Amino acid sequence: MSQVVYYTPDSEIKTECASEALALLLGKKWVPRIIEILSQGPQRFGQLHKELDGASPKMLKQQLALLEANGLIINHKESQANQVSSTYCLTDTGQSLVAIISAMKDWGSQHLQCDHS
Repeated sequence: MSQVVYYTPDSEIKTECASEALALLLGKKWVPRIIEILSQGPQRFGQLHKELDGASPKMLKQQLALLEANGLIINHKESQANQVSSTYCLTDTGQSLVAIISAMKDWGSQHLQCDHS
């Protein structure tokens, strides 16, 4: 019997379990929050950075590159007066994760302890 291996398109994550592969991808720092923000509509880098209080620009760039490499977001680049601006939006595949992240958030709110300090 042949072994099935699930992996992300960038081959960063490889495992025999599809749910584990998804959990590893969504477990990357800021990834669920980025998807959640982009589910509300396209955002420029500066807007995303502002929403992600505590994320360094370097970390945000890395996670956006990861999401783009995995086909979850698109980076629309536009040139105006010798300046390039980037707008990020979810792909259909990225959009399909919104309900999953929402369900995870609901489950966590109901079953995990929260420190309100």
